Amino acid sequence: MIVLVGFMGAGKTTVGHVLAERLGTPFVDSDVYIEQQLGRSIVDVFAAEGEEHFREIEHRSINELVRGSDAVLALGGGALGDPRTRAILRKTTVVYLRVDYDEALSRVHQDLFRPMLQRADLDQTYSRRLQAYAEVAAIQVDTNGRRPDAVALDVLRELTRLPSTPPGTSNILVTPVGGTYYAHVGRQLLDLAGTLLPTSTDIEQAVIVESDRDTSTADRVAASVTAQGISVTRVPVPDTEADKDLAAVRHVAGQLADVALHTNDLVVAVGGEPVCDLAGFVAATFNRGTRLALVPTTLVAQADSAIGGKNAINMPQGRNLMGTIHQPTVVIADVTTACANVERGFRAGLSEIAKHALISRSDLLHVLEESSEGACSADVDAVHQLVSRSLEIKADIVSRDERATAERIVLNYGHTFGHAIDLVTGQVEDQGQSVSLGMMAAAHLARRQGRVGDDVVDRHRHLLSRLGLPTTGRFDLEAMKRAWLRDKKYRHGVRFVVLNGLGRAETGVTASTDMLADVLDDLARR
Repeated sequence: MIVLVGFMGAGKTTVGHVLAERLGTPFVDSDVYIEQQLGRSIVDVFAAEGEEHFREIEHRSINELVRGSDAVLALGGGALGDPRTRAILRKTTVVYLRVDYDEALSRVHQDLFRPMLQRADLDQTYSRRLQAYAEVAAIQVDTNGRRPDAVALDVLRELTRLPSTPPGTSNILVTPVGGTYYAHVGRQLLDLAGTLLPTSTDIEQAVIVESDRDTSTADRVAASVTAQGISVTRVPVPDTEADKDLAAVRHVAGQLADVALHTNDLVVAVGGEPVCDLAGFVAATFNRGTRLALVPTTLVAQADSAIGGKNAINMPQGRNLMGTIHQPTVVIADVTTACANVERGFRAGLSEIAKHALISRSDLLHVLEESSEGACSADVDAVHQLVSRSLEIKADIVSRDERATAERIVLNYGHTFGHAIDLVTGQVEDQGQSVSLGMMAAAHLARRQGRVGDDVVDRHRHLLSRLGLPTTGRFDLEAMKRAWLRDKKYRHGVRFVVLNGLGRAETGVTASTDMLADVLDDLARR
């Protein structure tokens, strides 16, 4: 349980709501809980029975709450005056939100529901309480002049303890509702995998679902996990889209059942995007949810799909038709494996990095254009920089919109055209061609709708060409329309993500049949 303490006006309730949402746990305000239990306001209790009577009620209530279900709990500013309450909190993670006296008063001076505001010695009360807050706090965060979401993010960083990583490692914090975790991007990470896993005495064993093409990588991960005193079982699987199906799910889930893997144990995926997808789907459904760690070995998995929690398996009718959202507890992306796997998912990874560059307002587009030669030659330093910057953009988006109800939909840029191209051409393994062509088609659509000029279309073409990705292709409109009927984002017609300028993506855009015909004609000719 996470308990927020601090003086009135520190922002415990506001920050607590943000934290609870990000952590996927309930939020409880002890003052509100007390008022609900009594059917009276705290102001009334103070006036009728006095502060001492209220503090006894408060202590009993906090004791009940701490013994209850896991939650983010915000305490009243004076709750820690009782040493019994301070003792109870030793079993919890206490976060002290610091606020200066003058700023606290400026935030709450007009709040008529705070009886302590009437005290003549309020400044002395403030000074006395500071020691109690600091005494019990495991984490202290300053709130002066700061927005609640920024304070909450600092708390999340402290709660998600950053393990020791090699110099130069990018440690990217991902904070969706389904769970907060780090994505570590760097080199020399495989032999440290065991130390980067979530620290928990509950983990007795791990099942490593590994690509049959990444045996040596899985050897290093398994040795590191075993060194942490965790029993390891290894399950090799094919690392192809064609094998990512229900039969594979049954096979892997059967292995988990055979070793009696429990919810608090761990599924570790070591492989490319298909293996991470498969392991994620099994972890999400086995025992109604099991911990998951991802060690992606290809560029497309490292730069895109490993974070965000989406996983899916294929059906005969189409790709990724069955899936869940199940966040990992950690992502370990050693870029040396991606650079050694240029024949698997490398161009697809470059296309996803290009997508993130085109839809975001960061400088990634400029960085990608400048480092395209190094990226194409699998230069480790160039790839490290691009994967880190790409994941920072995606982490920011999925942290705000885990389930793609709003902002996350921009990550489908190029995918609506691209997935249809996959179906029309029978493309199974993702080599980046379809998304590249999809982004070019989306650029042509934006130009025809008057959203962008030729310069933006040309910027797409030049970037993708420099990355060795295709920019032209001929496709039949009727076949594409049939494919769009299977699009997961289909809403009374196919809808596209287009740009209103570089870094300015708009979702839910429709287009007439005639305009789509013109777009496909542009794609074939230009």
